[in-house]
Amino acid sequence: MSFTSLQELIELAEKEKTTIAEIMLKTEEEQKGIPKHQLLEKMAEQLEVMEEAVRKGTESPVMSRTGLTGGDGYRLNLYAQKGISFVHPKTIDTLAYALSVSEVNAAMGRIVATPTAGSAGILPAVLIHALESGRFKREGIVLSMFTAAALGLVIANKASISGAAGGCQAEIGSSTAMAAGTLVELAGGTPSQVGNAVGIALKNSLGLVCDPVAGLVEIPCIIRNGLHAITAQAAADMALAGINSVIPSDEVIYVMHEVGQQMPESLRETGIGGLAGTPTGKKLMGQVFNQKTGSQPAKYQSAYDIIGPIMVGPSSSHTAGAVRIGSIANQLLNEKPVHVKFSLMGSFAETYEGHGTDVALLAGALGLSTSDENVPFAKQLAVQNGLSYEFTKRILGSYHPNTVLIELEGETRSIKILASSLGGGKVEVQELDDYPLKFSGERPTLVIRHIDKKGFLSELSNILNKHGFNIARLGLERSKKGGQAITICEVDARSVTDIIPILKKELEILEDILIVHLP
Repeated sequence: MSFTSLQELIELAEKEKTTIAEIMLKTEEEQKGIPKHQLLEKMAEQLEVMEEAVRKGTESPVMSRTGLTGGDGYRLNLYAQKGISFVHPKTIDTLAYALSVSEVNAAMGRIVATPTAGSAGILPAVLIHALESGRFKREGIVLSMFTAAALGLVIANKASISGAAGGCQAEIGSSTAMAAGTLVELAGGTPSQVGNAVGIALKNSLGLVCDPVAGLVEIPCIIRNGLHAITAQAAADMALAGINSVIPSDEVIYVMHEVGQQMPESLRETGIGGLAGTPTGKKLMGQVFNQKTGSQPAKYQSAYDIIGPIMVGPSSSHTAGAVRIGSIANQLLNEKPVHVKFSLMGSFAETYEGHGTDVALLAGALGLSTSDENVPFAKQLAVQNGLSYEFTKRILGSYHPNTVLIELEGETRSIKILASSLGGGKVEVQELDDYPLKFSGERPTLVIRHIDKKGFLSELSNILNKHGFNIARLGLERSKKGGQAITICEVDARSVTDIIPILKKELEILEDILIVHLP
């Protein structure tokens, strides 16, 4: 299943008389070779992190690192308990839960990107609300998260889940649609009703711009998470009541992509236009940063591309993605780093301080993971570990707006990578040491430096095939015929460590071989 058409997904579920969640789970099992019970266990861990974030911000106030936002999830939780709200107090709980998760994210706490950090409050809010209703068992909630993943994959592959590429409709809108469809299937709705919920929810988000004040994932992001969590519930109820999306969901998704392409750059996560460009928005930016306020993507395939990663906030593109890019550089260097230069372009360049991109890149370069709670302290850790660093802004070419050039030096070697953060924590390397080589690090990736030789790829393929490895992506670039070359080989395997000595022995022209694999 390619997850590029919602209608195809619906028809497959109806034909096999199964659910979208089961199709996603089966596909995941086939692609990764991981047993079903282990996949469910991993998703259960994601739900636990979601619930922790819900509780953290509703049981006590959580303030953002800037102090601009915080405590609203707690305030709303107290208000709901009074029983005087216009909407039902339990619905107010959903709103409070979404605010809570988003506030934990803004405080650089642990959340699960669903599908991004900027929209991470919606799905946890509706799922925890459903769990507390007593109608559904925890196991059912965990399984339903695969429904959300499948729906998110279709949106990501057909349009975008990146605010920098498609505006807030691509983040908040996608998450709302995922949550609405998930609730429908959780409640026993048909695959067609799931599709209608997606269309109803997404239509209500079309045109939503990404205009974070001061470039921070706080204003208006947190409030939008809260209100759209309720929208997701309403869209689910409408679909379950038999209301159809007159415009098919696949067409709505395509329109979202078109609208995003037509949005000016100032309204796509740059922190320039919209609310960010108001007098108050500019004033707040000045307060935060103490400055004057003058007038082809990688394929989304896995459920955990959408429900995940578990990460320290505030942004999946600017924080989790940045950590992952830095981690790839760290693995490629393969020794203790002593100096690093980060050249940022587009949205990365405009908002890197507010989104924590600077500390995230440094954290990755130091070898930290997305969920490491030391990520916010990367600058202090860099000093402690003798890593000097610098940040600069630069035009790097026609790449995704969230792109960075990393020049990382160690005691004996250095590497240079150009990489993009595509949304939801997903990344793609565009160049390695000036060679145009693409890879993501999601699968075990062999990075082989060698001399160009006729038949090299054939020899490599034969050795890997002989030892049971299936090649998922293979690319070779050379300086000249018979000169220096780099081969990138991604394989479908959980570990490739054992094949390294075999390759070194059988491939005589091999100069160096490293493994890159993101957790």
